[in-house]
Amino acid sequence: MTTKKHFDVTIICPIRGNEVTHKHVSSDSLRQNDSGETVFRYNDHYDSCEVISVVEVPQSKMDAMARYFEKYGTANE
Repeated sequence: MTTKKHFDVTIICPIRGNEVTHKHVSSDSLRQNDSGETVFRYNDHYDSCEVISVVEVPQSKMDAMARYFEKYGTANE
């Protein structure tokens, strides 16, 4: 299966200003800014969103999801 780490990330939405949780975010979307704080790349226009919390998604859950999608497909197929 996949070995890239994924996270559930809670940020301050750059558009509405409220807290929003993004599920199964790839580690590529997170980085450290100059102050050492973790920031989230929301899109091309908002690439340094304030992060409230980051929780790693267990690899076992990612593997189970991959097996499910292999067996049953996804809603968009």
